[in-house]
Amino acid sequence: MKNYSQARLLEQELSMIPGAKDFLGKLVYKMHKSSTVLLVVEVPVNLYLRAEVFCEDIQDLSETSFEQNDLINLLYNDFLLFAKKNPDPQTLFKMLTSIDSVSARERTFVNEENSSVYKAIYTENRDVPMQELHIRMRRKAALRGEVLLADMEEVYPNHGYTLEKVFELLYRDFIDKFRKGDNTEAVKAILSLLSDDE
Repeated sequence: MKNYSQARLLEQELSMIPGAKDFLGKLVYKMHKSSTVLLVVEVPVNLYLRAEVFCEDIQDLSETSFEQNDLINLLYNDFLLFAKKNPDPQTLFKMLTSIDSVSARERTFVNEENSSVYKAIYTENRDVPMQELHIRMRRKAALRGEVLLADMEEVYPNHGYTLEKVFELLYRDFIDKFRKGDNTEAVKAILSLLSDDE
């Protein structure tokens, strides 16, 4: 089975389901399902610093704690909402590849002869200094993402996307658009979400 994140949640989930038949098994399964996971993503330092300033601005304006982990979780939850409203793996793939095409990496698609399978070849610009982001999120939400990526694998074999890659793409896309002025409503939307949570 392919791994769709460092945490290998789908693999764990499939191995735990058969053991959740007795009371103790069900209890362990429920506790495990409601836990959190920690994933690590690398992002360019310049975007990391811009996101840090953005999060500080949100924190100052809302008088609520708001860190980069919160930002990524917000972006990811928006991605999951998009996937719920558009349950077609092809739509999800197109959305991810469109974001990926504007990232800081060069990507080429190679079409295998007599096939609808495309292989993405990436060339990373590693001259850019990178910063690690440690993302803590609900296991249930991360598992949902792995399931979506596994579904996408059925239509686009070897698509190469992982949860970490999805987080990186969403993060890069959001911060890049924000710093270019293409995402001016983001602050209002996040402040509105934070005020609704209170």
